[in-house]
Amino acid sequence: MWQLLASGYVLTLDMIFGPHVNLARSAGDLLNTAPMWYLLSFVTYVLGGWITQKILLVAIFFLLFYLPLRFFRKIFGIENTHGAEYVASILFAINPFVYERFLAGQWAVLFGYALLIPFTAYLIGFCKEWNYKNFLKLLVAIILIGVVSTHILIMSVIVTTLAFVTNFIVRKFNLSFLKMGLLLGAAVLVCSSYWLVPAVLSKTTPLTTFGPEHWEVFKTAGSGHFGTLGNVLMLHGFWGEHEEWITRFVLPKEGGWVFGTAITLLFLLVLVGIYSGLKDKKIRNTTIFMGGVMFLAVIFSCSIGEGIFRNLNLWIFEHVSFWKGFRDTEKWSALVALGYALFVGLGSVKILSYFTQAKYKITILCILLAIPLFITPMMLFGFAGQLKAVQYPQSWSEVNNVLKQDRNCRALFLPWHEYYSLKFNDDILTGVVARSYFNCDIVEGQNMELGGISSQGGNGDEYNIIEQAVTDNNANLDNTIELLRERGIRWIIFTDDIVGEDPYKYPFLGSKHSHEVIHHDEIDLYSIN
Repeated sequence: MWQLLASGYVLTLDMIFGPHVNLARSAGDLLNTAPMWYLLSFVTYVLGGWITQKILLVAIFFLLFYLPLRFFRKIFGIENTHGAEYVASILFAINPFVYERFLAGQWAVLFGYALLIPFTAYLIGFCKEWNYKNFLKLLVAIILIGVVSTHILIMSVIVTTLAFVTNFIVRKFNLSFLKMGLLLGAAVLVCSSYWLVPAVLSKTTPLTTFGPEHWEVFKTAGSGHFGTLGNVLMLHGFWGEHEEWITRFVLPKEGGWVFGTAITLLFLLVLVGIYSGLKDKKIRNTTIFMGGVMFLAVIFSCSIGEGIFRNLNLWIFEHVSFWKGFRDTEKWSALVALGYALFVGLGSVKILSYFTQAKYKITILCILLAIPLFITPMMLFGFAGQLKAVQYPQSWSEVNNVLKQDRNCRALFLPWHEYYSLKFNDDILTGVVARSYFNCDIVEGQNMELGGISSQGGNGDEYNIIEQAVTDNNANLDNTIELLRERGIRWIIFTDDIVGEDPYKYPFLGSKHSHEVIHHDEIDLYSIN
């Protein structure tokens, strides 16, 4: 974490933190993560925003390192690992998938990714002994994953279903196993009813707003000669690789021969691990299942990127209704990274078992531990200084002090973009932060403006009316101010982060019915008369 632990906020594409937690949600948003956000809101109220963010980020990376150490032996039932669990731990926490997702600010995905380790251990344990103790462990793991990440939850449910079906067949249709499996499914539905029922009743969900244009924009990125499949196998492929914002960061695959050598050694270790697992009768079934899951994850992660799996994934998008909610199916690489970590650990056990003298064993272990570090060295020392903690400008605090005096405060925030480059955040493309900072009901742009996607939808009729008026450079000044006033908007906040680049000119700021209350180089506050 390094300099990221300094006072201030780490702000990136989707990592938006401020003095308070924004609990506002659009009409179509799924509510499965609501418990997590309310907990973060409480902790933020007690400790403050940036301290809460530090605790959260430290907790996530602690789990990424600790959980493989805790559960590696349990997953494979190995007593003497020769320290191989440390290799699995480092690879699980330090790899291109984690790196790219963190740069994009998708900490909740990484939280769910970390929980895949205990989920896998409890799933394997349940399939071996389907008693109520293992039942509760697996249930809790699935529910916790659902609280932090919708996508990882769906993957977990699919993997659980595959495990149950295959075990039911292998166990010659054991009715006791079937009963416990159905009971688990029912328990997951009951525990998830707080968000499933509203989702079913809602007219607007990701299933209704995501379409072909979303699949195209969020498709998995390819990589030169290696294509989409090669990129996925190297744990790259995040859709953001298509976008200009990623060019300010160094990607692992840009590491030249060092990366090429290290990733080749990784692949060889994975193959050794799979071979070792297949040779051992005690863990053969686990190896086959995990290998199968990893194979499917590679296929799904390729999405509709160019390659042999494009048509299959396109068919799934078009014919499997809930699959539309994935959109960014490269998140399936979480299971690829999980498989790599487990099989690399298994391969390390095999290699280390050949050495009896401690000095040789320690040397080989150090070499194995170094492989993940050579693959993704830019994760070290606070992501190689590419991100830093920043403070909100003092002028923002001055504006907020005025807004806090208005009990019925409602403000329009400009520029009207969901993502734009923040000057005080080193011009990094960042999600709009207004709702997480100002003590006011903020109306802000939800227009992601990627490819052919202007908005994700589900924002309501009022939002659409305001957006049309705000983004019309030729609209009548006084009519726009009157429209805002009719909707209870009493203030306008304007920042100059992208002046000169913004296609919207906001001419209504010059209306005689608006009054400039505060002026700074980086922010202005207007009141609507």
